[in-house]
Amino acid sequence: MAFCPNCGKKVSSNSAFCSSCGSNLKDTKKGSPPASSQKKTTATEKTGLGALDVKTYMIISTAGLGAVALLAIMMKDSVGFILCAALCAALYFWGVKKLEEGDSATAKRTSLIVGVIGGVIGLAILLASQFTGAIVILVVIPAFLAWYKLEQKS
Repeated sequence: MAFCPNCGKKVSSNSAFCSSCGSNLKDTKKGSPPASSQKKTTATEKTGLGALDVKTYMIISTAGLGAVALLAIMMKDSVGFILCAALCAALYFWGVKKLEEGDSATAKRTSLIVGVIGGVIGLAILLASQFTGAIVILVVIPAFLAWYKLEQKS
């Protein structure tokens, strides 16, 4: 069995591209997995959080908060829209963008703050007997996972 030289995943010997990372396999030698990818897999298995990275968790949570904001507008809930849209914007601009700029400390704090505020708001909405509270709680879970992964790195 051959391995992708980019990510170290197993690939079939006749594959042109890696099914895991999309790397071009035509012009590269498919040998044993690189040592760095073996360490990466071990670290991922240790945390049990799968192969998703911090930015992906933040984007999932940002998109979820945006969707809940749209749901709030459709339900004519202006307060819910404002809260979810504000959390969505904060996570995007102070989380995703700061992470891309290399400021992981700000991204980590933002993920935690958005997760906590979103969780508290979701719980309050849920206790008021509205199902959207559960949705808010679910969409902020990836923000907590992003914080957790950043906490593990520091």
